[in-house]
Amino acid sequence: MTNLYFIKKICVCGFVLLIAACGASNKQKTLGQLSYEPEQDEELAVESMDHQQVREEYRELLHLFEDDLLKEQIERRIADVYMMEGVQKQSNDTGRPKSYYVEAIKSYRDILEKYPDSPDNAEVLYQLAKAYDMEGNQREALKMLDQLTLRHPYYINIAEANFRKGDILFGYQRYALAEKSYQSVAQSGNEKFIVNAHYMMAWAQYKQAKYRKSIDGFVFVLDSLFSETMIVDELSKAHQSMVSDTLHSVSLAVDKIGGAPAIEDVAVLASKEYVWMIYKTMGDYYLEKELYELAAESFRSFVMAHPNAEQAPGIHEKLVETYVKGGFPNQSLIEKESYIAAYGIYSSYAGNVQGIRDDIQPTLKIYLEELAQHNHATGQDLLEEIEQKKQKKEAVRKLANMESKALVYLDKASVFYQQYIDTFPQDSRIDEMRFLKAEVLFEAERFEEAVGDYELVAYQPLGESAKEHAADSGYAAIICYEKIIAKKVDGSDELKRWQSDAVESMLRFSEKFDSDERSPSVLTSAAEYMFSLDQYERAVTITEALIANNAALDPELKKTAYGIMAHSFFKLNKYQQAEAAYTNQRTLVAVGSEEYTAITERLASAVYKHSETLADSGEMAQAADSFLRIKSLAPNSTVRATAQYDAVVMLLSLEAWDRAIPELKELQALYPEHKMALEFPRQLAFSYEKSEQWALAAEEYLGLSKNDPDPEIKREALFLAAMMYEKNKNHTTAITLFKRYAYTYEQPFDTRMEARYHLATNYQTLGDIGKKLYWLRRIIDGDKQGGGQRTERSRWLGAWANMEYGNYFDAEFRKTRLRLPLVQSLPRKNEKLQSALQRYQSAADYGFLEFVTESSYKIGRLYQIFAQDLRDSPIPSGMSENDRRTYREIIEEQALPFELLAREVHTANVSRAWGGDFNPWIEKSFEAMRELYPERFNKDEQIVSYGDEIR
Repeated sequence: MTNLYFIKKICVCGFVLLIAACGASNKQKTLGQLSYEPEQDEELAVESMDHQQVREEYRELLHLFEDDLLKEQIERRIADVYMMEGVQKQSNDTGRPKSYYVEAIKSYRDILEKYPDSPDNAEVLYQLAKAYDMEGNQREALKMLDQLTLRHPYYINIAEANFRKGDILFGYQRYALAEKSYQSVAQSGNEKFIVNAHYMMAWAQYKQAKYRKSIDGFVFVLDSLFSETMIVDELSKAHQSMVSDTLHSVSLAVDKIGGAPAIEDVAVLASKEYVWMIYKTMGDYYLEKELYELAAESFRSFVMAHPNAEQAPGIHEKLVETYVKGGFPNQSLIEKESYIAAYGIYSSYAGNVQGIRDDIQPTLKIYLEELAQHNHATGQDLLEEIEQKKQKKEAVRKLANMESKALVYLDKASVFYQQYIDTFPQDSRIDEMRFLKAEVLFEAERFEEAVGDYELVAYQPLGESAKEHAADSGYAAIICYEKIIAKKVDGSDELKRWQSDAVESMLRFSEKFDSDERSPSVLTSAAEYMFSLDQYERAVTITEALIANNAALDPELKKTAYGIMAHSFFKLNKYQQAEAAYTNQRTLVAVGSEEYTAITERLASAVYKHSETLADSGEMAQAADSFLRIKSLAPNSTVRATAQYDAVVMLLSLEAWDRAIPELKELQALYPEHKMALEFPRQLAFSYEKSEQWALAAEEYLGLSKNDPDPEIKREALFLAAMMYEKNKNHTTAITLFKRYAYTYEQPFDTRMEARYHLATNYQTLGDIGKKLYWLRRIIDGDKQGGGQRTERSRWLGAWANMEYGNYFDAEFRKTRLRLPLVQSLPRKNEKLQSALQRYQSAADYGFLEFVTESSYKIGRLYQIFAQDLRDSPIPSGMSENDRRTYREIIEEQALPFELLAREVHTANVSRAWGGDFNPWIEKSFEAMRELYPERFNKDEQIVSYGDEIR
């Protein structure tokens, strides 16, 4: 009992020391600094002992036991105490480094030698490697770790062992082996080491020039660090530091594979939300080394690859700063322009959907002003240089090139000033910017654009920034108007518009700046412009009063007044009043003079416009009459023919054929070269047709078929000419033209089929059955061969042609008499019968009800006639009465089947009525059945029920 208690007491003491040692070094991270924590028994009260005493207590225990397993555990306790003693001495010693772990190493090695196959050797190797590491003997530590990882792959701390092994190998620059060790840790899934393992594995790969592969590891680290937040400041200080190191590491790897432009080709990087940090880190890295172009390339690559990224404006700004810091002013200006284009008010930057972002606005303001002023100053310098060179009589071409460059700079300056205005409309300097923009436009001789900005500064300022320029702006606007007017065509509407605007501007200047010494001259100019303005309402009022109040007004002035009045009315769309004024004006000039002709033209125009107004309002009859008035008012005016033709169009729409025809004939005679001359004979032919003047219509259409330049009109006219001749009962000529059409035009398919139809009907009218049959065959063949062009109409014509052909054979069948000997006449009649049946059946096959029922009736009738003809056929002479009776019986046997067929066909036709179909052919079949089957169909009550069924 005493020995057991003593053993337990000693063990507890050892455990207390171990726990104390652990508490003294819990902030250490390397393998050599990690503490061993053995299992603890229940806590007992023990007296304090130093390390040597604990070891002695353990050694006494060795002699009490024979069990090797227990001895091994005790010896491990002794070695652990040496280890803890070394840790404590090392942590407390502030002097020169010493060997603190020699005894621990010796004890652990003795255990390995004594117990080479112990399952606990993994822990011994682990502690031995740690002791060597703490002692600074990394080669021996590496050997121990090699044994540990090789022999004990399932050791609980195997990930830690592999990681430390990788660290030692990395320190020895054995990067391939280090990579394998780190990879083992990364693949173990050990959360404690996995991030650091990927980081170090990536560096091992980098050291082997596996730059692309190393990026994968760095990306894993960044993904892990940013797993909860993408905001670096929200990470712990340690993680912030690791993010910085990892971004720098990625930058170094990317640098090796081509720099920032290569990032988008690295799939694992391109889609990362934090990719902007990599671009920025690279740029900052190059910038720190004063590699300005590489830094700019890094920033630019991000902006180009991710133009809508949230960070794009900030990185673009760094791009500008890079060129500024590197002393590249031209490049910095270019990038400032690029910045404005990318994030300014007219950009498509996604971050500006709700308005320009707050962090972008200050930079935009600075860049816009800088660029506007730079381009403005550069343009002015060039203009000054041009003036100096002009005095020296430099080459014209050289001066032109300089002037072109100056205008480019000034144009750009105006654009940047305007963007400033558009972007910051509430800015306190908005008027100043508008004034500067107007000045730029003036210097570029873009007066029409400058005048608006000058007037805004002068009369509608938004602040006080350009107050001192207000009067100068107002006067500059007037100068702009003068320069604009000087370049306009005399008498043009555009000139008058600018003159009118100039007057208003002059009046405003005189009112607001009445004390300005320039005000009197401005008012004088305004008065001069008033005389040349077309202010129509005022002009009408003035001229009407002038004429009414001055009975003895000079004729020349009166003529001018009427002219101004008429023109003003015309501009005001008061055409009837304009007509009256022009008429009065014309009475004051000599007939036949050029002036008379000119006034007449204007008079005709007024009448024409009034006529158009009537037409637009739907008053066609009045419009036609109004158009035709020009014939008498201005018979030689240029608009006369057009007006007369427009009147014809109105008359045709009213179906006033008799009025339209003489106008068209007159137009043909008087204006054969008019732009609408082609329409004259076309409309004349149409009018003749509509008024049923078939002969005249035929002649006009025939003429069009020969003379019209439009091939389509010629084709249609030929067909219509044939139709007109047919309607005029000139069948011979109609046939000639229809044949010409059928042989000339294969398309359109429908019209060609119609031509064949009319040929067949016209030949029938002339009694030429052979040619009718020919064209019937052409109709049938045409439809069959029509393919995709076949229409309902072409199929109807095919059915009709077959029906007509069947009627021909039907008639031939009837004309063929049965004569003796029957053996000769019967085949001939049967041949006609079969031909008729075949054609009727073909007609029915098209499926049109009218032809199906007609064919059915006519087929039944043929069978009926044939049966009767057989019964009525002559009896050979010389036969006895008995033989004659026998002969009749034989004939009846031959005739009866045909009669039954007739009944069957008629019955089928009649039965269609029960389905709701009814037409005369069904009615005819019914009448036939009353004769063929009277016991069923020749009853009054059946007639009633039949009629009821139809209803």
